[in-house]
Amino acid sequence: MMRKVVPAVVVTMLLPRAAAACPVCFGASDGPMLQGSNMGILALLVVTLVVLGAFGGFFITLARRAARAVDAATTLDAPGTPEGQPR
Repeated sequence: MMRKVVPAVVVTMLLPRAAAACPVCFGASDGPMLQGSNMGILALLVVTLVVLGAFGGFFITLARRAARAVDAATTLDAPGTPEGQPR
Protein backbone atom coordinates (compact mmCIF):
# COMPACT_ATOMS: atom_id res chain seq x y z
CA MET A 1 0.00 0.00 0.00
CA MET A 2 2.72 2.46 0.97
CA ARG A 3 4.64 1.61 -2.21
CA LYS A 4 1.80 3.16 -4.22
CA VAL A 5 0.92 6.06 -1.94
CA VAL A 6 4.39 7.55 -1.41
CA PRO A 7 5.24 7.97 -5.13
CA ALA A 8 1.80 9.46 -5.79
CA VAL A 9 2.31 12.03 -3.04
CA VAL A 10 5.82 12.86 -4.29
CA VAL A 11 4.56 13.33 -7.88
CA THR A 12 1.70 15.51 -6.62
CA MET A 13 4.13 17.69 -4.68
CA LEU A 14 6.43 18.04 -7.67
CA LEU A 15 3.59 18.94 -10.05
CA PRO A 16 1.31 21.24 -8.01
CA ARG A 17 -0.26 22.77 -11.13
CA ALA A 18 -1.48 19.35 -12.30
CA ALA A 19 -2.78 18.55 -8.81
CA ALA A 20 -5.02 21.63 -8.83
CA ALA A 21 -6.22 21.16 -12.38
CA CYS A 22 -9.79 22.33 -12.23
CA PRO A 23 -11.21 24.38 -15.12
CA VAL A 24 -12.03 27.38 -12.95
CA CYS A 25 -8.46 27.55 -11.61
CA PHE A 26 -7.14 27.90 -15.12
CA GLY A 27 -9.68 30.55 -16.13
CA ALA A 28 -11.91 28.38 -18.34
CA SER A 29 -15.13 29.04 -16.47
CA ASP A 30 -17.27 27.99 -19.43
CA GLY A 31 -15.28 25.00 -20.70
CA PRO A 32 -16.70 21.59 -21.44
CA MET A 33 -15.11 20.05 -18.35
CA LEU A 34 -16.95 22.50 -16.09
CA GLN A 35 -20.21 21.87 -17.91
CA GLY A 36 -19.68 18.14 -17.44
CA SER A 37 -19.11 18.56 -13.71
CA ASN A 38 -22.23 20.71 -13.45
CA MET A 39 -24.27 18.03 -15.22
CA GLY A 40 -22.82 15.41 -12.87
CA ILE A 41 -23.82 17.47 -9.85
CA LEU A 42 -27.31 17.95 -11.30
CA ALA A 43 -27.65 14.20 -11.93
CA LEU A 44 -26.66 13.42 -8.34
CA LEU A 45 -29.16 15.96 -7.02
CA VAL A 46 -31.95 14.47 -9.12
CA VAL A 47 -31.15 10.93 -7.94
CA THR A 48 -31.07 12.11 -4.31
CA LEU A 49 -34.42 13.89 -4.65
CA VAL A 50 -36.03 10.86 -6.31
CA VAL A 51 -34.81 8.53 -3.56
CA LEU A 52 -35.96 10.90 -0.80
CA GLY A 53 -39.35 11.32 -2.51
CA ALA A 54 -39.79 7.56 -2.77
CA PHE A 55 -38.83 7.19 0.89
CA GLY A 56 -41.37 9.83 1.92
CA GLY A 57 -44.04 8.28 -0.31
CA PHE A 58 -43.44 4.92 1.33
CA PHE A 59 -44.11 6.36 4.78
CA ILE A 60 -47.22 8.17 3.56
CA THR A 61 -48.49 4.86 2.16
CA LEU A 62 -47.80 3.16 5.50
CA ALA A 63 -49.68 5.88 7.39
CA ARG A 64 -52.72 5.61 5.08
CA ARG A 65 -52.79 1.82 5.40
CA ALA A 66 -52.56 2.05 9.17
CA ALA A 67 -55.43 4.56 9.26
CA ARG A 68 -57.55 2.27 7.06
CA ALA A 69 -56.75 -0.72 9.28
CA VAL A 70 -57.76 1.19 12.43
CA ASP A 71 -60.97 2.36 10.76
CA ALA A 72 -61.81 -1.18 9.63
CA ALA A 73 -61.11 -2.56 13.11
CA THR A 74 -63.35 -0.02 14.85
CA THR A 75 -66.13 -0.60 12.29
CA LEU A 76 -66.11 -4.36 12.85
CA ASP A 77 -65.93 -4.05 16.65
CA ALA A 78 -68.85 -1.63 16.96
CA PRO A 79 -71.54 -2.89 19.38
CA GLY A 80 -74.95 -3.67 17.99
CA THR A 81 -73.89 -4.33 14.39
CA PRO A 82 -73.76 -7.76 12.79
CA GLU A 83 -70.28 -9.03 12.12
CA GLY A 84 -68.83 -7.97 8.81
CA GLN A 85 -71.39 -5.19 8.34
CA PRO A 86 -70.29 -1.56 8.41
CA ARG A 87 -72.13 0.67 10.85
